[in-house]
Amino acid sequence: MPIDRSDFDSISEIDLQELLTAQVPEGLTLDYKRDPYGNADSDKRELLKDVSSFANSQGGHLVIGIAEQNGVPTAIDGLNGINQDDEVLRLEQIIRSGIEPRIVDVRTRAIDLANGNCAIVIRIHTSWNPPHRVSFGGRNSFWLRNSAGKHEASIEELRNLFTLSSTAMDKIRSFRHERLEIIANGEGHRPLRGDGRLILHIAPLHAFTTTEKIDLSVVHTNHQIFMPIGATNTSPKYNFEGLRNERSGDDNYGYTQIFRNGIIEATKGNIIHERTPRPEEIPRFIPASHFEGQIFQHLPSYINGLQNIGVQPPLIIMLSLAGVNRIDYSDEDHARYEFDDDLILFDRPQFLLPECVLENYGSDTDYHMVVKPAFDALWNAIGKPHDPFFNDEDIWINPRQQRGAA
Repeated sequence: MPIDRSDFDSISEIDLQELLTAQVPEGLTLDYKRDPYGNADSDKRELLKDVSSFANSQGGHLVIGIAEQNGVPTAIDGLNGINQDDEVLRLEQIIRSGIEPRIVDVRTRAIDLANGNCAIVIRIHTSWNPPHRVSFGGRNSFWLRNSAGKHEASIEELRNLFTLSSTAMDKIRSFRHERLEIIANGEGHRPLRGDGRLILHIAPLHAFTTTEKIDLSVVHTNHQIFMPIGATNTSPKYNFEGLRNERSGDDNYGYTQIFRNGIIEATKGNIIHERTPRPEEIPRFIPASHFEGQIFQHLPSYINGLQNIGVQPPLIIMLSLAGVNRIDYSDEDHARYEFDDDLILFDRPQFLLPECVLENYGSDTDYHMVVKPAFDALWNAIGKPHDPFFNDEDIWINPRQQRGAA
């Protein structure tokens, strides 16, 4: 359907007219409303039922201002005599306050019509955290959709909803472990090389709850957005899994794999450096600020790239380190010694840092805040309370910039 286009802000009257011309009926992912939702409690409750039923099912669109008969659109009359901004705000406030838990990424847009009226489109994605209940006026209820419209969820349907999100997270964790094992075993056309490895996974939850696929030709055209970590050039190639960017050179020291379902796997080999040590200096280390700086150079680009190709949030971000046992992790400007009282080296070969959930697309600094717990855990592994390169606003700042500002 034209209304399903990934660029929600570009939906226009032309797209609505195509629904009418093609006689696209209401169904599992589409509902027409001729009149606006009123201010009575019953009207507000109806809006909440409609929105939550989409979120608890396969997502979809509410289109307000289109008349229908037996579910088939008959006219685009629009809404007359309303302030568009006020109406959008009112609907969003009702949705925000009347559904538990809160549904993320509900989009609402008023569309100008040639007749001087407007239509309102509400886009609701399938929720990653179902079930959502209508909690309004002292009454609680759960709603789902099928091809005939919305209905109150049965006990069996509720049981399935409660297990959906945990099942998806289990699948994500299994995917992470499988990929780490594949990399460790050197499988694939060009195995990852290097002393110590970083593996970054960005996994849309929808990759494990739907069968939707991304357009790999668009990814190929924009492959530089998905540049391997620390690389300055790359060569994109299609493969069975999707599309892969590799660092140049005879050996593979890093790549970015974009899977058909929208998952990104970005890797970097040779993350362990060698100092020219003085007596008792720890020779093998990961230069912390350089290492983290390269991640934050590429992470926003990867996330923005997924947004540009229409991948829906939430995204699960996972950082893993492999081959790092007995390795020092420190700011490269400060050598560390075996007799340092606070010296703690990595005590295991592999670290799977905590999963971080990005619920909505935002700014680069929003992404810093989302992944901070993972970096704090990395510094906890060497006995530190948190990552020292984050400022008081939880934004990662290059330590040289911090020192320059001091």
